[in-house]
Amino acid sequence: MEQKDKIFYGWWIVVACFFFMFSGLGILINTYGVLFAGILVDTGFDRGPLGLYFTLMSLALMVAFPFMGKAFVKYNTQVVLTICLVVSGLSFMAFSQCSELWHFYVVAIILGIFGTGSSTLPASLFCTNWFVEKRGLAIGVAMTGSGVGGMICNPLAQWVISNYSWQTAFIVLGIIFLVTTVPFALFVVKLHPSMKGLRPLGETDEGAVASTAPAVMGLTNVEAMKTPVFWLLGFVLLFGNGIQVAVQNNIPVFMQDLGHSAAFGATVMSFYMGLLVLTKMLLGSILDKFGPKVAITFCLVLFMIACVAFINAKPLIIVALFTLTFALAVPYTTVYPSYVISHLFGNLDYGTIYGFMNIFMTLGLAFAMPITGAFFDATGTMVPIWYAFIGVAAVVLAVYWVLLARQPQLKEKWHGPAA
Repeated sequence: MEQKDKIFYGWWIVVACFFFMFSGLGILINTYGVLFAGILVDTGFDRGPLGLYFTLMSLALMVAFPFMGKAFVKYNTQVVLTICLVVSGLSFMAFSQCSELWHFYVVAIILGIFGTGSSTLPASLFCTNWFVEKRGLAIGVAMTGSGVGGMICNPLAQWVISNYSWQTAFIVLGIIFLVTTVPFALFVVKLHPSMKGLRPLGETDEGAVASTAPAVMGLTNVEAMKTPVFWLLGFVLLFGNGIQVAVQNNIPVFMQDLGHSAAFGATVMSFYMGLLVLTKMLLGSILDKFGPKVAITFCLVLFMIACVAFINAKPLIIVALFTLTFALAVPYTTVYPSYVISHLFGNLDYGTIYGFMNIFMTLGLAFAMPITGAFFDATGTMVPIWYAFIGVAAVVLAVYWVLLARQPQLKEKWHGPAA
């Protein structure tokens, strides 16, 4: 096609998605642990009640996801996305004015509703639409943004908290969020390649890929929901995401429980987020080369090893082992869902299906922190929770094997858009 001597515009879409993830997950989600610890020290709130604000934000995300998945496709994508990003950034800064628990709860609900525009939804939707070939790599590169964001913003947040206050940290991070997202929403993103007179990478006139399938092919959301695979996938996304975010968001505070300093906990988070830059691209490559079954086995086995290391993370060598194995495992909650949803159900109604699947993913996020916080408040330790997560991960892996075995039967039912 044309543009043989130019950079395929889809890679600029990937750059935009990288920055959506840089701020959408890297700031709004991945700095939660550092900010949570700062709020606890200053306010004296108990972990369980304070963690409920993250639950409410996640539940609001859950409710909004299906509607936003349709809105991105039905209305002007750039306008919808820009509104979501602006409100999200301002809401995040509004946390700086919270002094009572209910203040955190109200702001969290607003942030959750509009935070869908800075979640994995737009990045997954854009990368799926723009890439047939190298889709795993494109998604992996886009999702590395959350790791870079966390790597930069966690130590920044800790420095601001230590030298100023947690309130100032929310304002600084909120400004960074707006600056790194809104320009891309306004001037770069396009929902479909046809809006630039292009086709998805790998779907060319010359037949650059071996497949002769059309670019838009799959099941509708209604058709997908009638299959057992849809509900099995929802199950593993709920529990898989829940155990991952519970470990991740407890890293700073659990490191302190083990006798490490707050600064050390923030440093561990920073190194972990930095490793995600590489591990997300690695998982994208594994998906493209070896397929989803090998990829999910690789990730969840490492997650189980990471939990054992986390429990024993007093020596520095064990902290390093935890950081490495956890970073290698974590992309199963970001890169993998984006890939496996299109693998199972195609891209005919991808935005809507992904939006519904985010209900399950955000349910896992919603209850992760309150459960671990309440358990700690009741027992004074979180160690039994990490052991329980090893068993949950084994069950999740087994269910993934079952549902992936059903993909060939599902694909026989794929079809193009209705005439």
